[in-house]
Amino acid sequence: MKRHGNSVIVKRSSVVLMCLCVSVCLASGCSKFRASRTMDMTPFAENTSMMFAEAAEVGRRFRTVYLKPYMDVPEVKDVRIQAEPVLKGLRGLLLYSNQLVALNMSAKSDRDKNALLADYLQQATTRVGGVERLAKIGVSAAAFDATLSSIRAAKTFLDGIGAASPVVNAFVLTLLDGFDSLHAQLPIATSAIERGIESEYHVKRVAYERLTRQHAQYLMAATWLYKSKSGSRAAVDSLLHLDPSLRRFISEPDRATNEDLDEAENDLLGKLERIDNLIRQLADEKAEYMETQKELQNLRINADRRIKLARDAVVVWGQTHRNLGAGIAVPAMIDIKAWTAGAAKSAVSAFP
Repeated sequence: MKRHGNSVIVKRSSVVLMCLCVSVCLASGCSKFRASRTMDMTPFAENTSMMFAEAAEVGRRFRTVYLKPYMDVPEVKDVRIQAEPVLKGLRGLLLYSNQLVALNMSAKSDRDKNALLADYLQQATTRVGGVERLAKIGVSAAAFDATLSSIRAAKTFLDGIGAASPVVNAFVLTLLDGFDSLHAQLPIATSAIERGIESEYHVKRVAYERLTRQHAQYLMAATWLYKSKSGSRAAVDSLLHLDPSLRRFISEPDRATNEDLDEAENDLLGKLERIDNLIRQLADEKAEYMETQKELQNLRINADRRIKLARDAVVVWGQTHRNLGAGIAVPAMIDIKAWTAGAAKSAVSAFP
């Protein structure tokens, strides 16, 4: 029992000693605890380069062939207008990121780095509409200036990056609002394009559909005619029901002669030939209409995908920046496409 008691005393002493060591480390800035806030800029630089290569797709022009005549409608122009500040914001974010990486590699003092970082952040903010735009989401001019002052007053470059977080977060939210507006405008613009297409092709499309229905009707009539020529009187009634115009050749269905049916056949075959010619003439128009609709559908899908991809890239970039400023290790080479797919599963230009 005595040995057991000694064991308990030893264990308690060990716990006390460990607590004292932790306290001393926290009070004195133990090197191992300080090392938990480190800055490895390489993963951030790689992530930035890859993510914005993906996000840049939102500004690439779509290759249009059949849709070109319909791309100047007001609704599409509205999308272009809304996209411009978003694209400028993306370029501003990329510029800020590149300059942040360049500052980290430079031989400047942390004080000079932070002063330049504040300047770069101010320039990037101008690209998304300036302080006035940030004020709409709760970052006042005073708060903006205070953030810049905090960056310049930070003792280390890492602290300067951390101090930039309020403005960077607002910057990210501003871009996300822009992407949301673009996404909301997308169906309005594509519907306007579709109306233009339908207006252009409506008459020809209706004519083609009417001719193909009539062609099918005459083919069925031809089937009943040949059955009539085989001696089926019931088939004569069905023939005249499908094509009443043949009554001028068959005045008495119950007594239809071969001569009557031959005349009806010649008339029916003539009509089929004429309809075939008309359908062939409209075939090119139909093919063009189908290609135009196909291109419009591809535009819808790709524009939607580009906006979502760019939006997700900005979200991930914002998180990597926050982690960087907090000294948290940033995973290298985030696969934004895989990340987006995974987020969707877990339930989380545009026009030229």
